[in-house]
Amino acid sequence: MVEIKSGSITDADSLRNLCRETFYKKWKSTNTEKDLLTYMNEFFSVEKLVAELNDIEITYLLAQKNNELIAYTKLNRNKIDGELGNFKPIELQRMYVKEEFARMGIGQKLMNEAIEIAVSEKFEVMWLGVWEQNTPAINFYKQFGFEFYGSHEFVLGDDITTDLLMKKIL
Repeated sequence: MVEIKSGSITDADSLRNLCRETFYKKWKSTNTEKDLLTYMNEFFSVEKLVAELNDIEITYLLAQKNNELIAYTKLNRNKIDGELGNFKPIELQRMYVKEEFARMGIGQKLMNEAIEIAVSEKFEVMWLGVWEQNTPAINFYKQFGFEFYGSHEFVLGDDITTDLLMKKIL
């Protein structure tokens, strides 16, 4: 059975490993090794993750099975990108599931939990950025009622790509 929990600093090492593994496997075919390592070293260090796990504006939702972390997503409170009107925003940032657990409903569980938290904390819009060529992820978000509202640049090492911005009114 898969359990969803909020991350704490005791999860930092395991979360680091999960972040690095899932990010690398997902993007190794479309990026250089140098760009991937640059990004992972900046955003997936234990120090960075401990700081984020201690930040009251950030929540990591972790999926675990038999005490092994197998998926995660990150919520950023009160962060905004693009035009969202006067709605109180929460960002859904990074949702990754280990390959061997893909298509088992874990992403849906994480998304449902993220939406539940956002609604319970009285956020009015959830937004995210997704690479414009990541059709499976775009379709996943559309299933939950996310719609396009803009775009921004995403920098991964020396590579600059376009992320589509999507939002869901809560």
